[in-house]
Amino acid sequence: MDASARQAAEALDDVARLRGRTRRSVGVPWFPLVCFGVLTMLSAPLIAGPAVVALVPLWLIAGAAGMLLTRRYYRRRGRLHGVTGRGRRAWTAAAALFPVCLIAGITGGMANGAAGGVLASIAVVVAGYFAMGLLQHNSAAALAVTPGAVLAVALILAGLAPWIAELTFGAAMVVAGISLRAAGQRP
Repeated sequence: MDASARQAAEALDDVARLRGRTRRSVGVPWFPLVCFGVLTMLSAPLIAGPAVVALVPLWLIAGAAGMLLTRRYYRRRGRLHGVTGRGRRAWTAAAALFPVCLIAGITGGMANGAAGGVLASIAVVVAGYFAMGLLQHNSAAALAVTPGAVLAVALILAGLAPWIAELTFGAAMVVAGISLRAAGQRP
């Protein structure tokens, strides 16, 4: 009985190692960074002008479209590689974080103007990427988005216009996503 218990434990360890190696071979979650980074950059001009009220409809439409694009990308990738992530849990978390981010932006904007809205939404985005990193056992995206968030906060604290911080954060997300993609393709 002792030998079979040891063999079972070794088999389970082998399965766990194989599972981890397979997930790593699929790559890091770069696509959401690029997708939502572009959307963030597109929203920056609205923060700069009198059309701030257009941010809510923009994000309702573009944010939902970004989530659907991201879901489609991961479904396609799963079919291609035969490996899927934690789809339902990740989708549920993203669907919950989206309205929280929108509400945080509105509430922050009402309390402290455009700068408050930008800072509040950035805080939720960073927290969301850290939560997704925990859920997916991959903190690469969370770590990649953090420098852009720190830079955006520094720009606002330095007194620059909130739209500059929004544009910078979006661009940093795109660069982080592209960097993660490139790093994941190395042999």
